[in-house]
Amino acid sequence: MLRRKRQLAAKIESVEGTAETFSNQDAKLLIVDPKFNPDFKLFERNPVRANLSKMGKLTGTRSAGITFQLEMRGSGTASTAPEWSKLIEACGFEKNILKQLTIGTITGGAFTHGETILQTVTGASGRVVIDTADGTTTLYFVDLTTGTWDDENTITGETSGASATPSAIENSGIEWKPLSDDPATVSMGLFTDGLKRSIKGARGKVKFSLKSGEPAMMDFEFQGVFTEVVNASMLTGVSHETSLPPVFLDAKMSIDDYAAIVSSIELNCENTLSPRESVNDANGILSYRITERNFTGSIDPEMVLTDTIDFFDLFANNTSRKLDFTLGSQSGNKFRFYIPKLTISDLSDDDRDGIDVAGLGFDLIAHNQGDDELSILQL
Repeated sequence: MLRRKRQLAAKIESVEGTAETFSNQDAKLLIVDPKFNPDFKLFERNPVRANLSKMGKLTGTRSAGITFQLEMRGSGTASTAPEWSKLIEACGFEKNILKQLTIGTITGGAFTHGETILQTVTGASGRVVIDTADGTTTLYFVDLTTGTWDDENTITGETSGASATPSAIENSGIEWKPLSDDPATVSMGLFTDGLKRSIKGARGKVKFSLKSGEPAMMDFEFQGVFTEVVNASMLTGVSHETSLPPVFLDAKMSIDDYAAIVSSIELNCENTLSPRESVNDANGILSYRITERNFTGSIDPEMVLTDTIDFFDLFANNTSRKLDFTLGSQSGNKFRFYIPKLTISDLSDDDRDGIDVAGLGFDLIAHNQGDDELSILQL
C-alpha cells in the first residue's frame, strides 16, 4: 500500500457524534502528511494468583486522532468559503458573511473592532470588523439584525460614538472568528490505497505558519470517536480547488502603525479537547468538546532603537498592541489577519543571518466582549 495514495474526506455533522456518509464532494482537500493515530484505553486486569503471569487487558473507550497540513488558499470567489472552512469551524471558529459600507468622513472618533453599529432609521445593526478611523473609506461589518441598510442615513457606533454616512453597501467576503458555544463537529475518513480509517464527533486545533516567500500552512490536529477501519476504494470524481495558494509577500504587516521587518509569523489556536464519555455509545464516547482555548503566536521583527518601538517596555508593562497583515492580493484568494490585542509573553535575543532580531512570543487576548481576539477575512 502506497502512502502517497491518500485522501481525506471531512463533513460537518448534522447531529453531533453521528457519523456522516462521505461522497466525492467531501474530499476536495489537498492535504500534506496525514496520520491516523488510534487511542484505545486499556484496562489492566491484575488479580492475585499462584503465579506471576499477566492476564490480558480489556479494551475500553476508543478514540482516534487525525493530523495533517494544508496550504491556505481561497475559493477563488470572495463570498464563497474555501473547502478548509469546515475544518476551522470544527476548531472553534464561526463563519460569517462579511459586508462592507463605503463611508465618508468619520466624526466622533473611530469605529472599534467588535462594537455594534446602528442605523436607527432602518433598524439595521451590525458588528464592526477591524478598527476604522477617519480617512478609511471602507467599514467592514457582519449583520446582526434583519433590518435593511440604506445609503442615506447615518450609522453610529454604540460604544465609540463614531458616526458616518454610507454611500454603498455590498457583500465583500467571509469572516472567521472564535466561537465559544457549540462549534461544529466533523466526521472524517482517511482513505489509503484501499483502506478507510474514520472518526466521528471530532473537533480540533489549528496552527497557522507564515514564512516570507512561501505559502501559508495550516497544521490541524483532530480528535474524535473511533468509527471503523474497513476496506474501501478511494473516492472518485473528486474536483479539487484550482486556485494556487498565495505566497507570503507584500503583507502590509504592522504592529499598531509600525511596519516591522519580519520573516515569519505563527498563530497557534490551541484548544483543550475533552471527550464526552457516554455508556450509550458503542465506543464509550459521544464526541469531543473544546473546553478551553489559548491563542498564542510568535513573530521575529528586526531589533530597532527604543524610540521607534520599545519591545522591552511593552513586555515589562503588559502593554497590548494590534497586529494586522494580509496574505495574497487577488479577490477570492486574499486573506487578512486582524488581532486587535496582543501582549508579549516572551522576548528572546535572536539572530537572523547576522541581523539582530527580537524573538517575540505573544498572547491573543479579549478585545471587548470576548470571542473577538482574532478575525480572519477572505476578501
